[in-house]
Amino acid sequence: MNNRIYGMTGGQFSPLSGPDISATTAPYRTIDKSFDVVELAKAAGATFVARTTSYHAQQPRRSSKRPSRIKALRWSKCSPSARPIFGRKNKIGDAPDMIRWFKDHTTPIGSKAKQEHPELIERGIFVQHEEPEYCEKYQKIVERARKGRN
Repeated sequence: MNNRIYGMTGGQFSPLSGPDISATTAPYRTIDKSFDVVELAKAAGATFVARTTSYHAQQPRRSSKRPSRIKALRWSKCSPSARPIFGRKNKIGDAPDMIRWFKDHTTPIGSKAKQEHPELIERGIFVQHEEPEYCEKYQKIVERARKGRN
């Protein structure tokens, strides 16, 4: 979940805010490009990558079976006080308006709407496969090293 701000500390812009966003730390708007967190997670080798919105929160759960052993799940949300600040500063509105914004500015992965409107944000499950978790792999190296010393 990307709320596009550092909300827990007052609504500062983040690397994910994108250009032309107003925030408490960018009263004259931002100029930085945003990047796609899904692409970052895929490039880092994540085995499960999904994106949804607060409007569509149940969708991934209904549409797919999650891997049986998710060791870490990253979920972030902004504080209740920061959401309205961000919404007002960017003319999105209050919390219900912001939820509707996500409804109107996202589309399921691979939809025709994305082809017609490339600015839409895709949501759904992007990567889903199982493999040993990093610490499990590392533990095997530690065990191999210990055997080599004896």
